[in-house]
Parts: sequence; C-alpha cells; structure tokens
Amino acid sequence: MADSVSTRILHVSDTHIGYEQYRNPSRREDFFDAFEQALEIARGEHPDHDNEPVDAVLHTGDLFDDQLTSFDDVYACHAALRELREAGIPFYVIVGNHEIRRNTDFVDEFALTSDAIRLSRAPTSINDEVALYGIDSVKKSDWEGADLTLEPSDDGQFRLVAMHQLFSPPIDEIGHDDSNILDLEPVLDRFGTDVDAIALGDCHERMGDTCRGVPVWYPGSTERTTRDTPQPSVDLLTIRPDESPALDRERMLLDTRDFKEIDIEFGESDRFGLVERKVEEKAPVKDTVVFVSISGAENGVTKQDVLDHLYSRDVTHADVSDERVVEAITGDLDEIDGESEIDVDAELQSAVDELEISDEARELEDILRNADPDLANTRRRGNAKERFQELAAERFDTTTEDEA
Repeated sequence: MADSVSTRILHVSDTHIGYEQYRNPSRREDFFDAFEQALEIARGEHPDHDNEPVDAVLHTGDLFDDQLTSFDDVYACHAALRELREAGIPFYVIVGNHEIRRNTDFVDEFALTSDAIRLSRAPTSINDEVALYGIDSVKKSDWEGADLTLEPSDDGQFRLVAMHQLFSPPIDEIGHDDSNILDLEPVLDRFGTDVDAIALGDCHERMGDTCRGVPVWYPGSTERTTRDTPQPSVDLLTIRPDESPALDRERMLLDTRDFKEIDIEFGESDRFGLVERKVEEKAPVKDTVVFVSISGAENGVTKQDVLDHLYSRDVTHADVSDERVVEAITGDLDEIDGESEIDVDAELQSAVDELEISDEARELEDILRNADPDLANTRRRGNAKERFQELAAERFDTTTEDEA
C-alpha cells in the first residue's frame, strides 16, 4: 500500500463515540458518523478527499465518551473497525481520560479480535520505517510517579509517541486557564530515548508546535463538543525518515453538522419580525445547531417564542440566551442594600446540610458544586465519577471484610 520512501498514517483523536450532546439522539449519531468519516478517509473512500488509502490509523484517546458506553455503541464501533481491518489497515490506539477503566478497557476487547492494536511503551513497527509508541492518559495525581520510559527501537526508525494529555507546548497556557496543563519539556527527558514527534489527544482544538525541536500537535476532535469547537478534522501524516523535514501533517476536514450563531438586539420599536429576519439571514437553519443571543429593549418577545420559531424551521437543537433577563435581575440586585444581601453559597450549603444524605453523597455534591469554574463540564463530571468509583470500591471492600 505504501511506497518505499514514505509511510502514511491518519491521526484521529477524541471521537467521543456515544456522546449524546444536548441529550439529543441526533447528536449521538453525529459523533459516530464523524468517526466513520475518518475511517472512510483512511480507506481512501471519503467523497470530499482524494487521498490514497493509508498504511495505518492512529487514535490518541477518547475513542468513547464514557466508561459506561452502551453496548450498541461498542458494537457499532467494533463493526466499523472490522471493516477497516478487512481493508488491510491496522488501527493503533491508546486510552483517553474519558474512557479509561480500572481494569479491562474497551479497546482490549478490540485487540483480542485483532480489530485494534493497543500501543505501549514498547515500539510497534510500521513499514520498518516508523516506531510507534503509546502512553495512556495519566491522572494528574499520578503524573510525577508515572513510568514514561520508552524501550529502544531499531536504528533509523522514525520514533512517534502517542499520548493523551494537555501539554504546553503546544497549548498556550495564557489562552487556556486549565490547571491540568502540564509542561512538556521534562517529558522528553523522561522518555529515556530521543523521539522524533509526539501525536497528542485530549485538546479538541487543532494546534501544533515544537518542543526542543520535536514536532508536537493535536489534530482536534472529530465532532464539536462545545459551541466554540473549531471545524472538526483529522490529520494525514506522511513520514519520510530519510528526508528533512521527515514529517508532513495535512489537515483533512470532516463534513459535520453546522453550528450557527445568531445575535438579536431589539430596539424600542422592534418586534418579532426582527427574529424572523435574523434567522432568515442565517438560512438554511434546517438540521443545524443554533445558538441565539437576545439583548436590547424589552418588547414582549420571549425566549420561548424564539425557540418555537427555530424548531418550526426544523433545527436539530436550539439554545437561546436572553441577556435582557440577566440585566433585569442584575438591576434588581443592585437595589438591594448591604444589610439585606443574601449569601447564596451559605444558603445553599445550609439547605444541603439539612438533607439526610450520606457522607459520600455530600462529598460528591461538594465536588460538583464547588469545582473550579474554569474546568470544563466533562472534567467536572469526570472528577466526580472517578471519586464515586473510589468510594464504591472502598464501600465494597469494607462490606466484604465485615461479612468475612
């Protein structure tokens, strides 16, 4: 499939199969459709791209969105990977933070049937030209003690490491306020051997940089996980170890559902006709995800009026924020004198304290309510889920010992 001078690898990441965004079944289907599109590109069958079939697919984590992904999603993924294997294209994978489990991971079952190959710190050779390594997602609490040492590869091979972490570079820490971003430079020393490139997953925005001369990048997610996620894509890597530069990275866009933003600012004389005109300016809106921001004068047009109009136009999902409501509430709060101000956090904590719930439930409630506001919702849920599993394991072990 590959010629004698190059190896082509399709780099895919953060497919989040099974994610029912906005609790909308159509969005769940979209995430799997995007994954299938990536495999079409790998086979050279995508209608929007004219590339030849690749030598391998590399997935850098979060193949699935959840540790409890449904059997239907796992089965559909398995069938898609079987079709890729029958085309003679191996699927190399590491495990991301969303899907990682305590013992057996989903991809272990795929590896058992040879429909996927789970990467490790030992090299996997592709075309005798590329040594491929993989390190699964590591929790920040385990990061300092994690063994990142890579086993030696054959001389002359291009050493490509796959990881699922948030690193700076390529992430600009100034623009991304996230306490989980790690410094990449020390990692190069922890490998114990020189590497030629690092392919990453976890960040859903496509970006790239170098660290001590080593190319490092994220291909981005294959579907929009937030309203501001850039156009989904995958990366086609062409590696020629005997040339300089040895690596070329080409972005391959995916055909995903459109997200549209509509701003509506009402003047004193504006009525519902302005909503109709603004929506028409963004036409067609059918089958799209639409976000509307309302501001300006209060005129009797409600959020529900706008939602009803959008769904009458057959949008897939609509979200409407009315800043006029926020401004009205803010204005009311400004009128409250200092002696009558309400401490919302204290009132909420008092209400929780009155509930007859276990210490474990209180801890989980505290994790979710008092989480760092800069953390993404998926990370907040992930932290709570992780702690829940630890508490469940502790309760199970304690119960077992007591019964024994």
